[in-house]
Amino acid sequence: MDMNNNVISKADLWADRIHAFQESGLSRKVWCQQNEIPPSTLGYWIRKIQSEAPGTEPASDPVFAKLPSEQELQFNAGTGNHSVTILLPGNIRIEIGADCPARLMTTLFQALKNYA
Repeated sequence: MDMNNNVISKADLWADRIHAFQESGLSRKVWCQQNEIPPSTLGYWIRKIQSEAPGTEPASDPVFAKLPSEQELQFNAGTGNHSVTILLPGNIRIEIGADCPARLMTTLFQALKNYA
């Protein structure tokens, strides 16, 4: 028996099972109980299939950063008030001033990377 055919058919079988689970509207626990499949096995195949298929990763919400316009830069040049505003989903607004220490900025960007 060819191993590649076995792997392909197993992946196809799990793709069908995952689709059936998603269409059922049931929780993972209930669906797995009804189909006599361990929830950890279903989770494994969901991760495996998503990681192998290009473009199937769940899309994350975009992160917007408001950069100052040329007019704002010129206006603020006299006052020395330079800032950037970052708007995140959930009405989260982050304003970063020009005097923000680089270490704090690095920590902030790391936290934002984990947020997305």
